[in-house]
Amino acid sequence: MRTSAAEIGQGLPTILAMITAEELGLPYERVRVLLSDTDLTPDGGPTTASRQTFVTGNAARYAAKGMREILAETASEYLDAAPEELIFKDGYVEAPKHGAFARNGQRIEFAELVKKAREENRPTRYLHEYVAPETQPLGVEGDMHFGFSYAAQAALIELNTDTGEVHVLKIVTATDIGRALNPLALQGQVEGGIIMCLGNALTEEFIVERGRVWTDLLAKYKMPSIKHTPEIVSFLVEDEISSGPYGAKGVGEISSIPTTPAITNAIYNACGVRVHRLPVDQDALLLAMRAGRSVVV
Repeated sequence: MRTSAAEIGQGLPTILAMITAEELGLPYERVRVLLSDTDLTPDGGPTTASRQTFVTGNAARYAAKGMREILAETASEYLDAAPEELIFKDGYVEAPKHGAFARNGQRIEFAELVKKAREENRPTRYLHEYVAPETQPLGVEGDMHFGFSYAAQAALIELNTDTGEVHVLKIVTATDIGRALNPLALQGQVEGGIIMCLGNALTEEFIVERGRVWTDLLAKYKMPSIKHTPEIVSFLVEDEISSGPYGAKGVGEISSIPTTPAITNAIYNACGVRVHRLPVDQDALLLAMRAGRSVVV
């Protein structure tokens, strides 16, 4: 499976291998994915808008289906069964055991089938370029996106009223991703997004003093570490979308969006101070609490 779609650590090769294996009836380990070589593949577009599982996943699915249809023609002649009746499974192509013309239970190994297709001068490569549904800008009639994902989060915090220090103890999250194609990696993305925005809410600040960047080291920038990680309770909501691969939508950004508001809402519920500036400044929050103010800006 070749694509020039951008992999930036989100697990795209795994998803593409899984989709290809599913369509061709191959063990996952038999599929190799080659990424980002534009000499060999058309431009796959950027990895933005949580789009790659949807867009490149659909491209992979339709390409594999097209290849399967070509191979089914060859297998049909060998197994004496109609192409649409053939079963691609576990690295073999099988004739149905009770088909009208099939040799009962006969099958051919996938690699052998590809070899026979080449001997018959049938193509053993297939190109599919997927074009996503059209979208419209904000304020114009029509959909702004082709696969909306949704998420909701609640935060439990501990606020020290003597110091203004905030600890996040627990995050409960529910994320609607359409269908979970790789549940373990998906949970990893949800948890990673939450930790990223824990820093956005409480610790990470880009500081420029007199035109010079002061936070030029990670020691100054204060990214959250394992000691800041709260308990995370994550629920996956699978409200499938018909146009996505097997019903999948996307997860990239959606896991990060609710985290900061959940934390700042929890701070407000704890002390009555509404924070309007990020990250939450511990000293400013403490001064606001002592002065009886309701807003930190």
